[in-house]
Amino acid sequence: MRHTIEDVRREYDRLDALCGVETRGLSLRVSTRAKKRLGSCKYTGNRVEGITISDFVLDAPDEVFYDTIRHEYAHALVKLRRPRERHGHDALWKAACVEVGCAPERCCDPSVLPESARARRAEPDRYLLRCLVCGAEWRYKRQTKLLRLVARGGSRRCSCPYCKGHRFSVECL
Repeated sequence: MRHTIEDVRREYDRLDALCGVETRGLSLRVSTRAKKRLGSCKYTGNRVEGITISDFVLDAPDEVFYDTIRHEYAHALVKLRRPRERHGHDALWKAACVEVGCAPERCCDPSVLPESARARRAEPDRYLLRCLVCGAEWRYKRQTKLLRLVARGGSRRCSCPYCKGHRFSVECL
C-alpha cells in the first residue's frame, strides 16, 4: 500500500492533539533525491521550518512508515517545546519518541526498506574528499557545496574533524 502526504498530515494532526502542540504551519515535503536518510526535520534559528520524508518511505511497510514520520515529528516536538535549545538524538528527543510512539533510535534497519530504497542506496559513490594532512576520506554520491568549495580552492574555510587540517583534495570516481 502506498502512503501519501495526507496520511502524514492526518498522523501529525492526531499527534498534535496528543502532545498539545500545533504543527499545521510546518511544510511537509517528499524528497525524491534522498538516498540514505528516511526523513529530516529542518530548523532555522529557533523555528521549525518543515519536515521532509523520503519518497521510498511512502512505499515502506506500515511499521517503517509510521516509525519514520513519528521520528521526525519527535524532532519537531522537542524544538517547538524548547526553541532555543538543540537536542538532536539526545535523552529529551528519546523521551519525545516514547511519547509519540516510535522507537527512540537514530537509524532504522536497512533490511526493512523497500527494494527501491536499497537500490538507490547501492548506487556507487561518485566523489572522494580526502584530507591531505591525515588521509581521512569521505565518499559522496553527488556534488555538494563542500565539494564545490574545496574544488575551487576554498578549503581553508573547512577543517578535518580528526586532525583539524585545512588541506583537502576532491576526486571524481
